Amino acid sequence: MFAGKKSIHQTCLYADQDGYADVLADMASGYMLFPKAWYCLDEGLRAEPKWQQVHATMHEHMRFHEVWTDTDFLVPDSWRLLTGGPSTPLRSLHLGMPNCRGWPEELGGQWYPPERGEFSSDFLEQLQADAPHLPLWPDAENASNAAAADRLPTERFAFMPEWLGLGYWLRGRHGYWDPHVTGNIAQQVIAHTHFIDTHANTAMAKRVVPMSLHRYNWDLPQRASGSQPYFACNGLGNHCSDLQVIAFSPELGKLLGSSASWHEFALIIQGLAALGVTLDRAVAWPSLPCNTSWVSRGKPVDKPPLQLGGMWLPWSTHAGDLMCTPWPYVNHECLAGSRGLLPWEFEHFYAQHAGFEFGASTVHALHDEDNEYELISEAHFELAEHIVEIDARSELDDLQTLQYQPIIYLDSFIHVIFPDSMAQHKQAYDVCEECTVLNTEAYTAIFDLDGNRGRKNAQPMANLGLSHRPARLRRGKLHTRAAGVVG
Repeated sequence: MFAGKKSIHQTCLYADQDGYADVLADMASGYMLFPKAWYCLDEGLRAEPKWQQVHATMHEHMRFHEVWTDTDFLVPDSWRLLTGGPSTPLRSLHLGMPNCRGWPEELGGQWYPPERGEFSSDFLEQLQADAPHLPLWPDAENASNAAAADRLPTERFAFMPEWLGLGYWLRGRHGYWDPHVTGNIAQQVIAHTHFIDTHANTAMAKRVVPMSLHRYNWDLPQRASGSQPYFACNGLGNHCSDLQVIAFSPELGKLLGSSASWHEFALIIQGLAALGVTLDRAVAWPSLPCNTSWVSRGKPVDKPPLQLGGMWLPWSTHAGDLMCTPWPYVNHECLAGSRGLLPWEFEHFYAQHAGFEFGASTVHALHDEDNEYELISEAHFELAEHIVEIDARSELDDLQTLQYQPIIYLDSFIHVIFPDSMAQHKQAYDVCEECTVLNTEAYTAIFDLDGNRGRKNAQPMANLGLSHRPARLRRGKLHTRAAGVVG
């Protein structure tokens, strides 16, 4: 019909789901149809009236509206949280064996070359060799097999209901994949994690979702050639054995739920990140309880659907506590090159070192005795009394005694001051500029707390002083405590 123009050997958006859709069209109609593949043809060809007519005729032959049926089924009461009502629709379709039927011109003409290619021939030979006692189906490219194809039994194909099969972004992030959130009564099948419309790196986010559900295979990346167990190891060579971590102590981490605002949270984790740069350690990025007032914004977090916006990744601890992790952590700028570990990565890292007497060495910040004054009460800061301002240069030598400890815990919130001449000053500046979670001015200019993207070009330069900070912080110094045993 369009000789010389029909070719799909070009870049197009013909993905796996398009291939499945074409197969369903074939089996519903009995013809060899390629409605999705037609969009991979030359754009000039698609603009011709002949193409428009063929496209319309294809859809008439697919007859989906004639061959599928919709039926409502009652569900148990315990399912209603998932289905949204007392019943669920189920759509089914009778599928038959298709045939080219002479490649009618009104349906696009002949798509395949007259002779079968090498790869498809080898594939069919392999199938036959796997089960030599079973005959192959009638060759769909041979029009003389049309009658034989029509005599084959049909198969009833059921479409998965949306509530059962929709992916993470439409169901999982709202709590339907988490048995702790659903009450462990009925839980949706964990499905597609490909489409995640958030502020995270898409490829990394696919791995993070099963991590957050405690269903990640940690052994697999360690066995795969060239792979690393943690995102922080990317850029560190072929191994992760030298990775060291600094984290908030568990007791201190619990205080984060009392933070008053995004600005205060960012100021607090910026201090942790700055100390990580000073000590050349990856930061165990902290999470917040989802019922933190400025995270939940008054919306319930005890059952689905969770309405936390696109900025937060909700997940349950093994004890069932619902935590919220900022999605923007999930970027190379916050993780790679030993910058940071996600909560589930740190949990795995901790388990790998359990029982060793390196100790969970703890660093505590004390206020200078001669620097006491009444703290100023500020609307956006509830934890200012726990923040101690320290000088990075004066702390560096003292903390070298902990250089061989795989994990150091910090049990005070700190704000780090870097002398301009100190080498780590530029590194800390880069981290705060590139990992937007740490830069309140950049973050609020780009995103809002509902997770909606804003003016992406409005990001200012990072400011280590951080303008959104309490007007006055008490100065102090870090002190180390005795080492213990992890595990």
